[in-house]
Amino acid sequence: MVRVIGLGALLALCACSGSFGERVHEQFHRAIDSGATPIVHVDNIAGAVAIAAWGKPVVNIVATKYGYDASELRSVTINVNREGDGIFVVTTYAGGNHSGGVRYRISVPAGASVQVGNVAGSVSVGGVTGDVSVETQAGTIDATLGRVDGNRSIDLRATTGTITLRIARESSATVNAESTVGSFSSDAPEIVQSRENVVGVRASGNLGSGTARIRLNTTTGAIALRTTE
Repeated sequence: MVRVIGLGALLALCACSGSFGERVHEQFHRAIDSGATPIVHVDNIAGAVAIAAWGKPVVNIVATKYGYDASELRSVTINVNREGDGIFVVTTYAGGNHSGGVRYRISVPAGASVQVGNVAGSVSVGGVTGDVSVETQAGTIDATLGRVDGNRSIDLRATTGTITLRIARESSATVNAESTVGSFSSDAPEIVQSRENVVGVRASGNLGSGTARIRLNTTTGAIALRTTE
């Protein structure tokens, strides 16, 4: 779950993700045997998170810690733990400090499910066939998830930022989307939209028989649903 922080702290975190706050860096790598269908949890504060499927039963975590100076790097810790089928990757800060950040590139088995919470930074997910849940406070979400059907669940939420979801045209899912201040676009004629309070939009409809569930939600930002061959 994404941490709730004040507006001032959030703006500071956004500033930290810029190049002027990246004078020093430190690399991190960890690989964990996971089996074919792990549930991968990522909880980050500042920095992009990119997750992509690969053909190994291993969760491979490559990260870059960054900050203005060495003391900021020391305040940032990456914790990786396994509990049953769950792999947990968590960024923590010492002493209440929220300076510096971490960029993650994580490779997961194709059958993995993914749960990501990120306060300030973009999130991308590609190629996985399990459930996907992503929540950000400030950042874009970009997901390419193939065929969505059966009892699969896709839940993408951004407070401030755009959401783009690409799925296979032959998907079977019930779609619900809402932007409080923003727009919705889709190339699927089954998805019908309506304006909400002039500046917002809702959209819903079924692809195929509607067996899976897709939820897309932004407070401020555009939503795009694209279908591919």
